[in-house]
Amino acid sequence: MRAGGGGLNAAVMRPFGVQRAPATPVLLVAAVSLAAGACVALRPSAGPLMALAAVLVMLSLQWRRGVVALLLVLPFSGVPVFMAGASGLALRDAAIILPLYVAFALAITRDETLTMPRLGIAAPALAAFAALVVLHMPVSQSVLVSTIAAKVWLAYIPMLALGYCYVRRIDDFDRALRITALAGLIPAAIALGEWYIATRHAILLNGMWVNEFGPFRHLYAGSYDQVRRSSVVFTTPFHSFVIPRIPSTFTSVTQFYGFALMAFAAGLSQAMRHGGRGWILCAAMLGAGAIATGARLAYICVPLMVVMAMVLANPSRGQVVRFGLAGLALLAAGMIVAPSALEVMKALPGHMVVEMGTATGELRGSGLSLIGHGTGWDTRSALQYGGSADVRYIENWYAKATLELGAPGLLSIGVVMISLGVRLLTSLRRMDPATRRLAAPVTAVLVITIAALFKGPMIDVDPLNVYFWLFAGMLLGVARLSEPGGDAPDAA
Repeated sequence: MRAGGGGLNAAVMRPFGVQRAPATPVLLVAAVSLAAGACVALRPSAGPLMALAAVLVMLSLQWRRGVVALLLVLPFSGVPVFMAGASGLALRDAAIILPLYVAFALAITRDETLTMPRLGIAAPALAAFAALVVLHMPVSQSVLVSTIAAKVWLAYIPMLALGYCYVRRIDDFDRALRITALAGLIPAAIALGEWYIATRHAILLNGMWVNEFGPFRHLYAGSYDQVRRSSVVFTTPFHSFVIPRIPSTFTSVTQFYGFALMAFAAGLSQAMRHGGRGWILCAAMLGAGAIATGARLAYICVPLMVVMAMVLANPSRGQVVRFGLAGLALLAAGMIVAPSALEVMKALPGHMVVEMGTATGELRGSGLSLIGHGTGWDTRSALQYGGSADVRYIENWYAKATLELGAPGLLSIGVVMISLGVRLLTSLRRMDPATRRLAAPVTAVLVITIAALFKGPMIDVDPLNVYFWLFAGMLLGVARLSEPGGDAPDAA
C-alpha cells in the first residue's frame, strides 16, 4: 500500500508540475537559512548582512551563477566591513567563494567537458610554489599566522580554473566584462564625488592632512575617521600640493586602486569592441575614477594601459584616430578640472626612479637562501590578524616571496608569472580582430600587474587577488576558443 500510495501521489502531483526536489540542495538551503537566522538572533544589527549572505550562498551553489554574483559583489568589497566591522571581511569568502569552489568541484566530477587550463611550464611551477608555501608553514612563528598567510598566497589561484571553464563562448567573457564595467561605475562616481569635495575641503589636523567627504562620510559609518586620514603631499621642484587618497566603496586606497584598474580595463574592452558614445564615456569615467584614487601609480598605469591595449588590439587607423581624439579631449578636461595633475605627471619620472631603487634594494637585500623565514613572515594581514607583535612590510612582492619561501619560492612564482604573461600575450595572435579588441585591455592590465608586483604586493589585496586569477583564466578560455578545432567564437 505504501508503494502504491507513493505512486498515486506522484501521479496526482505530476499534472500540476510538482516534482520531487533533490535532497542535497534543499538541505543546504535549510542549513544556510537556519545559520542566518541564528546569527541575526545573536546580533540583530547584522540582519541585512546575513540576509545578503544567505542569498549569495544559494546563488553560488550553482557555480556559473556564483561567478556572476561574485562579479556583482566585488565592487563593494568594503561595504560589509563598514556594516559589521572586521567580521565583514569574511562575507565574500564565506558566502560566495567557498560555496562556489564546492559547487565547481562537484560539477567537475559530473561534467567531463570541464577541463583544466593548459599552462605549460607554469603548471609544475605553480604546484612547486604551493608545496613551498605549505612546507614553510611550520617555520612560521605561529599556526594562525602561517594559516592566514597560506590563504593569502593560495586561496584564489583556483579562480584560474574556474574562469577558464566559465568561458564557453566569447559572449561569456564579454558578459563578465560588461558586468564589471557597469558595476564599477558606482564606485567610480562615488570616488569622483569624494575627490571633488576632498580637494576643496581637506584640513590640516595635528600636522596631518585629513580629507572631508561631505555626504559620502555616511557610507563608512564608524570607519570614517580611519579612511579619511590618507593623503599624499606631492613635492615638485617648484611647490608642494596635497593629493587626497580616495577609498570609495573599499576600506583602503590600495583596494580601490586595484579594482579601478580592472574596471577601467573592462570598460575599455567594451569601448574597443562595441564602440559607441556610451561605452566610451563609461571607459572615460572608470579611468577618471582610477586617477581619482590618489595612487601615484595610477598616473602611469592608466595611460600605459590605453597605449598597450591599442598596440595589442592592432586596431584600424580610424579607431586609433577616434580614441586619440577622445584621449586628448579627456586630457584637456582633466587639466582644466585638476591643473595639479600635469605637475604630478611631470614629477612622476623622478619619483619612480626613487621607488624602483627602493624595490631593487628590497629584492637584493632579501637574500637567496634555500629556506625562507616562514610562511607569513612578511604578510601584513597574517601578522595583523594572527596576533603577532611584529610589524613588517616589504613592498616588492617578489622580494616578499624570497623572504618567506627562500630562493626556490622566488624561482617558482617567477616562472609562473613570466610564463602566464607570455602565454596571454601570444594567445592574442590567434584571435579574430573583434575578440582581440575585447581581450587586449584585460591582457594589458594583467601584464602590467605582473610587472607592478615589483613595486607593491597588490595581488595580495582584495579584490585584485580574485580579479587577477579569474580574468587570467577567462583569457585562457578565450584563447581555447580561438584555437583550431576549438568552439567557434561568436561573431562580432
